[in-house]
Amino acid sequence: MDFRPATPQDCPDIARIQVDSYLTAYASILPAAYLEHFTYVEQEQDWRDWFASNAEDVLFVAVDQQGELLRYALGKRNPDEAPPYEAELVALHIRPAFQRQDVGRKLVSAVSQALMAQGCCSLFVWVLDRNPARAFYEKFGGVLVTEKSWENNRDFGVEISEVAYGWQDIRSLINL
Repeated sequence: MDFRPATPQDCPDIARIQVDSYLTAYASILPAAYLEHFTYVEQEQDWRDWFASNAEDVLFVAVDQQGELLRYALGKRNPDEAPPYEAELVALHIRPAFQRQDVGRKLVSAVSQALMAQGCCSLFVWVLDRNPARAFYEKFGGVLVTEKSWENNRDFGVEISEVAYGWQDIRSLINL
């Protein structure tokens, strides 16, 4: 498995991973009608737009021996609405067939190392409160720091609750 910074050429693969991950990971948490609005085409454009305007963010991908992109992780400095942490792990998505193979841990480590190189000393992540992935962050020392709820913006009338896990010392994530 190779880990590298993402490039604009990765946008189609990143979009597929994101949509596939949403449709499987959130199927029992969010309404199907809400999830159906995520399309490969729309998400690919979102990623192209992201590359055009987010130069300081950190986006890593994991690529298998055949060159297939299987996973990605996104981190950024000074997030909006952050708890008192200097950086946020914005996204960690893995093709469903390749979950639980230790690559998520390595992606978190790579993103943390890149953020630390930008001067960040702490990190947090938002997770849907009913997402089983919470156990992943707890396993690596994430401390529950806050919660929030919001109503989705697609008129589906669903209240979504999230929890934030934080690491006061980002170095603890470097050598997971």
